Amino acid sequence: MFAYDRKPLDILNLLVKYVDDTTLLSPQNSKTSVELEMAHIVNWASEYKMTLNLLKTVNIVFHRPNVPHDLLSPIMHSVSRVAVAKLLGVHLRHDLNFSQQVKSVVATCKQRLYLLAQLKNKVLV
Repeated sequence: MFAYDRKPLDILNLLVKYVDDTTLLSPQNSKTSVELEMAHIVNWASEYKMTLNLLKTVNIVFHRPNVPHDLLSPIMHSVSRVAVAKLLGVHLRHDLNFSQQVKSVVATCKQRLYLLAQLKNKVLV
């Protein structure tokens, strides 16, 4: 109910809201920094007497593999920068390589096939 009125400061930035999760997408050419957008979200949560779980809050910067680190946006205080983030069950890497997502899906399939084989063996006995 409250999240409907939560809007980004810059029209280029995008807030993706899903149940109790919010994802902030900010392109490089945005006039408003990620730090300022994050402060806006923190202020909004405080205004509505909500708490943010900063331990689950991460910053991921998508970039080409050969970009020097000094060209990346600065690291935010109290928010860790990660190379891989999980968003709605999908593993996203900073270089948009989906090998970790494929490994995760294959591992889940193997586990379920093993459980189905065990169940089949129990039914046939």
